[in-house]
Amino acid sequence: MPVLHINDQQYPLKAGSTRLGAPDVAEVPVASVGVQAIVEVDAGRGATIRRAADDASVRVNGVALGVEPTPLLHGDRVEIAGVQIRYADDEKGGATQFVTAGDVAELAARRGGAVATSGTGGRLVSLVDGKEYTVPATGLVIGREVGADVVVPLAEVSRRHAEIVPTSDGYRVTDLSTNGVMVNGERVVQSRVLNRSDVIRVGTEEFRFYADVAKPLAVPAPAPRAEPPSQPLPPAPGASPAASQVMPTPQSTAPEEAPRTSQPAADSAPSMRPAAAAGDPAVTASRTAGEPPRPSGAPLTAEPPRAAAPRRPVPRPAEPIPAAGGRLPFWMWLLIVLAIVAAALVVMG
Repeated sequence: MPVLHINDQQYPLKAGSTRLGAPDVAEVPVASVGVQAIVEVDAGRGATIRRAADDASVRVNGVALGVEPTPLLHGDRVEIAGVQIRYADDEKGGATQFVTAGDVAELAARRGGAVATSGTGGRLVSLVDGKEYTVPATGLVIGREVGADVVVPLAEVSRRHAEIVPTSDGYRVTDLSTNGVMVNGERVVQSRVLNRSDVIRVGTEEFRFYADVAKPLAVPAPAPRAEPPSQPLPPAPGASPAASQVMPTPQSTAPEEAPRTSQPAADSAPSMRPAAAAGDPAVTASRTAGEPPRPSGAPLTAEPPRAAAPRRPVPRPAEPIPAAGGRLPFWMWLLIVLAIVAAALVVMG
């Protein structure tokens, strides 16, 4: 039966959920405010622990617990709000080295699969005494010899039994022995990439592996959709193709300038006017001009283009024609003579 040891007290864990937090809201009192963590017990599979709130501080074997839950094995040390908790399973009888890591793999699969890690923050936590070992950038060696980074003084352990090194895909463990290395109850074939919370067994000792969680790959932004070219409007009945206009497509947001085309004369452009009723002067005028009349209530139709009337030259005012040879005309001489005679009469009088 799994239990939690807090100081000198034991709290049995029943199947299902057990809350850890304030005494008034949790089954296991470890804090003064709210629920800090939840332990899930599944009969035959073991237990897992997860945070109850985003701001809750939960550590398992000295490693801060992330968003995802982690399995609890016999002898794990849990710290919540400064309170030290020891997890134990009476069925294991304290023999942590015989805990099958297959249960850990099942728990990982049940909570959504393994959690990949990056090549930073790697560490090993002993499930026997809780001692932690940091994985340096040059790698970590587990073996029997004194020069190994993690010394396991057992006869079945080789001098250099296993090696853990960081790679671009995360941390990789390599088997250097003849007796083999187990990860989650499975023997390693040459080497394999480690996931967060994997259990490594060398001889009869087991270590829990932790590392920084790998960041998800960035999804590239979709390429902008190419807009189809603008299509010209069909020409009106009876109009020349040059008079067609270009209409931008609905997808286009920027106004497009219509191509410049030569416009026909005002008289040759088709006119859209309603048909006149019977007796309308427009009907009489159209008949007089030789145009066939249109029936009353006929829909609007485009008139055929008419030939433009030739422009007549505007007459200019006539200019005075000077006398031949450059001499003054007769009437000007007569005025001059009359003016001289009038002046003479004034002087004599």
